[in-house]
Amino acid sequence: MKPLINTKIMKALKQNRYLLVGFLFITACTREPALPDFAMIPWIESLGYQISEIFPVISSRAVPGPQVKVSVNHKSQYLLLDFNAIDLILRENIFKDANFEPQRMSNRIGEAGEMLLEDGFLHDVSLLGVSYPVLYVSIIKHSSVPFKAKGVIGRNFLIDGQLTLDMQNKLLGFSTEPEHALGALFADSMLVPINLNRNSDDNRGLLKFFCYINGTKHRAILSTSSATTQISPELAELLSGKRNVSKLTVESLKVGSKLFTNVPCRVNKDLLTLVPENPESIDLILGIDLISQCVLTIDFINNLMLVI
Repeated sequence: MKPLINTKIMKALKQNRYLLVGFLFITACTREPALPDFAMIPWIESLGYQISEIFPVISSRAVPGPQVKVSVNHKSQYLLLDFNAIDLILRENIFKDANFEPQRMSNRIGEAGEMLLEDGFLHDVSLLGVSYPVLYVSIIKHSSVPFKAKGVIGRNFLIDGQLTLDMQNKLLGFSTEPEHALGALFADSMLVPINLNRNSDDNRGLLKFFCYINGTKHRAILSTSSATTQISPELAELLSGKRNVSKLTVESLKVGSKLFTNVPCRVNKDLLTLVPENPESIDLILGIDLISQCVLTIDFINNLMLVI
């Protein structure tokens, strides 16, 4: 008796199955992120954002911070939005066949460690709804620590506008002409003054603010590149009464009117080196673990932050 399906047909079916699985995998990897119903997101209307000023955000286990689409010569990648970086920094060869004109080599020390960069002009760039015929960017040639993101979008693209980051709904709002200023909508008790030196580079441009840790005022920075919230060894010793602890749970952390409780923190021995020339130490890095629990709005024009 002949088999119902001969071996040639079985082989063809197996090959087609592999092709289908491969196609579905590629489709899943390249598909644009699905957008939620904007009518269900209250901050879009209350802060006066236009639909053209709302952008999808993605994140991953390797890069948990907000990543926004950047296009170079009509080819797109998602890059990390980093308030403590300066400009556009890209991993080498992330945009193949891009029109890049190298100008010089430079070194930079920042939150992400020490990097050797090749600076130059990159043509045909689009990000956050703006097209740039040419941009001066930096290409990473070497990094002292693993650089997991494909690149970063720094504060130079943000300081003339207002930004809202909603990691729960995977949305970013950004406007250079906001309809409503934060100070006109919210009480002073809800707003947090930020300190960001626009004219500086490297460490001196960290986004700094004051928070309350267990009721005591401390200086902090905001970091989308840090997966976890971190505290200095000095603060850890003060809170725990012990030396050389590697982690600690903070009972309360208040930023403006937003209260976080029982916050797991990693002790970062290098925290003081972030601002080596400033005697005013930084005690805490507010990481993406807490940023993901709130809606964060930063008014770079008026140096104010709202955390709700």
